[in-house]
Amino acid sequence: MNAIEFKLRASASILVVLAITAACANAGGKSIQPEKPNALTKKEIAQGFELLFDGTLESVQRNFKGVTDDNKAINTAWIIRDDAIYNPPKNKRPENISGSIVTKKQYAGFDFRLDYKLDPMSDGKTVNSGIKYFAYPGKELGLEYQLFNADVKVEGPHALADLYDLLPANSRKANPPGKWNTVRIVAKGSLIEHYLNGVKVLQYERAGEQFRAAVAKSKFKDLDNFGQAQQGHILLQDHGGGIAFRNIRIRVLKD
Repeated sequence: MNAIEFKLRASASILVVLAITAACANAGGKSIQPEKPNALTKKEIAQGFELLFDGTLESVQRNFKGVTDDNKAINTAWIIRDDAIYNPPKNKRPENISGSIVTKKQYAGFDFRLDYKLDPMSDGKTVNSGIKYFAYPGKELGLEYQLFNADVKVEGPHALADLYDLLPANSRKANPPGKWNTVRIVAKGSLIEHYLNGVKVLQYERAGEQFRAAVAKSKFKDLDNFGQAQQGHILLQDHGGGIAFRNIRIRVLKD
């Protein structure tokens, strides 16, 4: 092979490699595109997850109710916007109606997941909300996964992913307001786990000494057997509004 033939073959090889690389990059780009929100994956279907919100108001009305009223909170304090169920700021709602919503079903063991997004802060105010589980029927009361801006410092266990007023999370790396984050809460027997964006940030035993000691020092200290219910609703908190939820799904776990 002479020098000219060698250069031609080398150039052809480089072009082939570049073409393959470009094709792989394009294929990879397609594969990492976000899936359509509010739909179960094949894996989740096989695992037994139930979709509680499919992007429609009808699915909210089917699976949730107001804590004290079946329809008023859902129809006014919560609306559908951009493929999410959105809790507008209170001053932007008809009649200034407020109201958290809860699952119609009660759950004992579960793997609960959703995405949330906080409104960007305005007027120096921070969106404050939460997901309560083992919630008492007809009451705004239950164990709470706190939802808050991760960059705002607060006193006590009242920050993002904390067990509200009881136990702090060990990490809370989150996207800022205006961006989506993922929450997962697992309850199996007495064991509870909080996850934030795929990372386990808190684990505790509802029957453990650490939990009981935390309750004794909290605002829940005078409530008999707080947090010990065998089953309860899952509640999306209306605490002034400014938060959106999507991809709400749950899998029932057996002991």
